[in-house]
This record gives sequence, C-alpha cells and structure tokens, in this order.
Amino acid sequence: MVIFDRFLMGFALAVHIIIASIGIALPLIILAAEFIGIRYHDPYYKALAKRLAVVFIILFAVGTASGTVVALNLLFLWPQFMAVVGQVAILPLYAEVFAFFLESIFVGIYFYSWDRFSNGYLHLLTGIPVAVGASLSAVFITLINSFMNTPVGFNIGEYLSAGAVTGVNPYAVFSSPASFLEVPHVLSTSFFAASFIFVAFFSYRLLRAQTPREKRYNKGGLKISIGLSAVSVLFAVITGILSIENLAAIQPEKYAAIEGDLVPMSHAPELIGGIPVGAHSLGYYLSIPNLQSILLTGSPSGVVPGLSSYPVSTWPPLIIHFMFDFMFAVGVLLGIYLAATLAIELLRKAKVRRSVLGISIEKGSSESRTLLKLNVLAAALAVILLEVGWMVDELGRQPWIIYNVMTVSQAANASPSVLPITILIVLFYALIIPFTILVLRRVFSTRPLDKEVHE
Repeated sequence: MVIFDRFLMGFALAVHIIIASIGIALPLIILAAEFIGIRYHDPYYKALAKRLAVVFIILFAVGTASGTVVALNLLFLWPQFMAVVGQVAILPLYAEVFAFFLESIFVGIYFYSWDRFSNGYLHLLTGIPVAVGASLSAVFITLINSFMNTPVGFNIGEYLSAGAVTGVNPYAVFSSPASFLEVPHVLSTSFFAASFIFVAFFSYRLLRAQTPREKRYNKGGLKISIGLSAVSVLFAVITGILSIENLAAIQPEKYAAIEGDLVPMSHAPELIGGIPVGAHSLGYYLSIPNLQSILLTGSPSGVVPGLSSYPVSTWPPLIIHFMFDFMFAVGVLLGIYLAATLAIELLRKAKVRRSVLGISIEKGSSESRTLLKLNVLAAALAVILLEVGWMVDELGRQPWIIYNVMTVSQAANASPSVLPITILIVLFYALIIPFTILVLRRVFSTRPLDKEVHE
C-alpha cells in the first residue's frame, strides 16, 4: 500500500504548493497596489487592491482547507514519521499555527476596515501582518522539510540501534544544516511562480479588455506582477546555486544523482541532458570537460561525489538528473524572458520606436499582443518549474523520508484503508478547484470595474 501513500501525498502536495505559493505572493501584490494608489492618488490601483483582496479571501479559505488535508495526510499516511517529528521537530508546526493566527486575524481587520481610516497609510499597515504571517507559515513548514533532509536535535545513533528517541533538543530544528539555504530558496521560488501566475492572469485580461479603463486597470496589475517576478528570480537563482553546492556536503547521494555522477572523480565534466539507461546508468548526454569540478571546488582537479561510494539501495532515481537539467533550462529561459521584457519597457520609456522579432518596442510589454500571449506560456512554465523543483528535492532524498534515519517504507501506513481515502481526497480537489474558479468569476461579474473606480 506504500504506492498509494506516495501517490496521495504527492497529489495533495502538488495542488497545495500552488495554492500556498499564491497565498504567499498575493498579499505583497495587494500591498504594492494599495501603496501606489495612495501615493499617486490613482483610483485604478486602489480598485486593483480591493479586487485582489477579495481573491485573497477566497483563496485563503481554499488554502486553509487544502493545508488541513495535507496535515491529515501526514498523520494518517506516515505515522512512524510523525512519531519522530512529534518528539523532535514539532516546534515549527506549533509556530506555524501562530503565524496562521496572525494572518487570519489581520486578514479580517484589513478587509473590513478599508474605509474606516482617514489616512490610507494606516490601513496599509494593517495588511503588513498578513504578508508577514503568510511568509512565516512557509518558513516554518519548510523547516520541517529541512529537518527531513538534514535531521538534527536527537541522538540518531541511539535511535538507529535501539529505536529510542533520546537526547532531544527541540530548538535544533530551527537551524538544521539545510534550513539556511532551503528556506530562502523556497520563499523566492514561491514568489516567482505565484507572481508569474498573476502575470498570466493580467495578460489574459488585457488581451480581452475592451475599454480604456479595463486596459489601465490590468496594466497596473501586470506591472506589479512582473516587478515581483524580476526581483524574486534573482534570489531564486542565487539561493539555487548555493543550494546545489551545499548538497555535495550534506546530501552527497542527491548531488551525485542530480549531476549524473556514478563514481567519485576529479576533472569531472558537467553532463548536460541525458536519460536513465537501465536502473543505474546514464546515457545520451553532452559533456563539458572539467566544468563540474571547477563549479563545485574551484579547481579542475577537485573531486566530486559519486553514487558508487554508497549502497545501491540508497541511490536516488537517476531521473532527477534529467529533471534538474529541465528545471535549469526553463529557469534560464524565464530569466532571459524577464530581462528582455524589462529591456523592452526601458526602451519604450526612452522613446525607441522599433520592432524586434515582430514585437513593437513602442507598444511596450503591456500592449504587445505577442508578449501578452508569451506571458501566459511563461506562467505555465513557471508553475511547472516550481513543481519539478519540489519533485527533485523529494525524489532526491529517496529512499529516505528522514535522511539516513527512516525510509519511506518504514514510515508508511500499510493499511488497505488508504485506497478509499485516496479516492475521496482526489475527488475533494477535483471539486474544490473548479468551484473556486466559478466563485471568483461570479464575484467579479457582480462587481463592475467602472463602479469601483468611480467610488
């Protein structure tokens, strides 16, 4: 029944990650829109902030339900894992509850006090705890994942030999070796993917906009979303590079599988592409001599880890090498696309009147139909990138659920009752996602933009 445990957990997390990422980024977009509206007395940005606040309220409720399902999955599907977490690493989960309370309380205050302040900046301040609470929730949950990658806070040798959890230090989980890079990388990639979702949304609305007011409103949302994407991609790239370097020290098997290194070696080439051939070999790749050793150690003669140093039973699946290369290629492509989009906007402001590859610089990024259509495609790639990144992290830790401490099969619930629960949860998501989209469409169809801007 372990296969059903894996499928159910993976399915629930794949959906929840997208909802949670939107919940992290959306408060910042709302606050940015409200600030611009107040600062420049712009009714379109104020209307944008109000409308997005309605979206956030709805998605906050859906995200809460989705997060509850994930939490119940942890308890029901992985009882042995939670037994260890409950004794060693439970504090981040308790802290996440308080972050959720902070966010919940100020969501109500922010939404229902919109017209209660004579000074708009005071209302803006009530939204800051919402953004802080959403980000802190992500931080505390990521700390649990960091603990799974680099377990700390108890006597691991005693647990492996006798099955007893001793020498517990519950505060150690806040500073596990993986946490210092994993937390900022998760936050930056979540902001990046979610902001691109809103880039796609506002681009789609601009393509369908009929009136000058609709165009101006959606241009504002597009500019804020692209700005957040551009900032977050820089942090995602920096923390991603540092994370790969860190893997060689804290999870060498994962590093070796990502790089496709079957044996430790000096003068290690960088393997680009390739697919698994059989269970434990790689083929059909391009090789750049010495590059991997230089990137990891700073020297061509530096030695990189290899899978042959570890038991075959603990090797991660080599498919993560291909997945990582795909993730790297898509990330570079999106980074170049963002840079080109910003360059076009700067050239437009400099009053350059030319066309590049059929894209009119004079129109800018918010009026070129070609760019608007490309924005929708880029957003789909950004969401795929987010999901593949998490898959590389989780598959790369296999067969462990807690690295070098507990395997997935040891932690799993082997009861046949998992199958009906799997069906019910899949049905839950199959119903709630279209229902959420329907509610959002209905809300905006009953809130005319002209009326909101006038008010």
